[in-house]
Amino acid sequence: MIDKNHEIYKHKHICLVGDHYNPLAIIRSLGEEGIKPIVLLCSQNPQLVLHSKYIGELHLFNSNEEGVDFLIKNYSNEPLRPFIYNGSDDTGLIIDKHYKILKDKFFFSNAQGNIEIVQNKYQITKIAEKCGVRIPKEEMLKVGNLPTTLKYPVFTKAITSAKGGAWKDQAFICKDENQLLEAYKHIKEENILVQEFIEKKNELCIDGISINGGEQVYMPYGCGYYRFIPGSYGNYMKFTPFLDEELTDKIKNIISESKYTGIFCIEFMVGQDDQLYFLEVNFRHSGWGYAFTYGGFNLPFRWAISTINDSLYLEDFIHLKEFNAMSEFADFGECMSYHKIGFIKWFSDFYNCECKLIYNKKDQKPFRKKIVRFIRGIIKSKFASITTILTKYSK
Repeated sequence: MIDKNHEIYKHKHICLVGDHYNPLAIIRSLGEEGIKPIVLLCSQNPQLVLHSKYIGELHLFNSNEEGVDFLIKNYSNEPLRPFIYNGSDDTGLIIDKHYKILKDKFFFSNAQGNIEIVQNKYQITKIAEKCGVRIPKEEMLKVGNLPTTLKYPVFTKAITSAKGGAWKDQAFICKDENQLLEAYKHIKEENILVQEFIEKKNELCIDGISINGGEQVYMPYGCGYYRFIPGSYGNYMKFTPFLDEELTDKIKNIISESKYTGIFCIEFMVGQDDQLYFLEVNFRHSGWGYAFTYGGFNLPFRWAISTINDSLYLEDFIHLKEFNAMSEFADFGECMSYHKIGFIKWFSDFYNCECKLIYNKKDQKPFRKKIVRFIRGIIKSKFASITTILTKYSK
């Protein structure tokens, strides 16, 4: 166990984040180790993160730019270098753009000023291929151009996910040329990554920490999904100890080639042939990161101590054999919308799941607030439907 007089508790810990369950996981993970972080919450209408009891100090901003400016102005001259944590690609990008200003004053996830390059999905795919990982066949095209080497069906993929949710608007499964041309009408970017579409059996997602530009990397668990919809990821997961030495070495090489320091998640698709196909690396804490805290490996806390020690902090960590985690609101919505399972089965899964990403008995207010908004949303939706029907038949 870490002594409460450890140096880690003398540093300031700052979360530059948006308002979703990924930053909530970071705040809870630090909080459970006795660290109440300073939260720079960049959101125009925050409703989730600000309710955590683990927040030590809260500042609200309308944009990431405002948050970074405040960070630099107020915390650049601390006697001990503060830690910066981020939970999205866009905040990671803006932090990295200030790399030269921040590098001697803070500890933070970075690729030595090159996050924008490795966030580029085409570039990171080429790095993965160089490191011996199987990748789907792909072409990077100007929107409107047709692939010359790929067979249909194909999948369109955003070059970067650093623009918030915009990447989802660029993802289309296209069975033929006509469908691809139709998809292009909805894609607002200049360039797009087009890959062969591989029928997915599952995914393998592996989170870890890296220090000293990828010189030392450790990954405790991998996870796969119990259910998902085509072209998307799942929200109900099974975590197992990650013990594949060959794949571990390849991933370490990818992180080293990227010169990345920080928390990361690397994702593979499991094809119907049971082969692994590289998908992407998220150079940040992932949405299901709190599950690692549940599993005994607190990613933010252990990365911070590893950074101070200049050596991976792996002490006192014992793998759980396996456990389940659920992003409960997302999974409920998906199951009900797509009729994947009935409510009774879903509730049984929820009740028996060891780790929930919103509900947390130690920090209950975010869940309670989410429930209230969720119920209000259902009532509003039902009222709108009834109003539409009454209006239609009153004419």
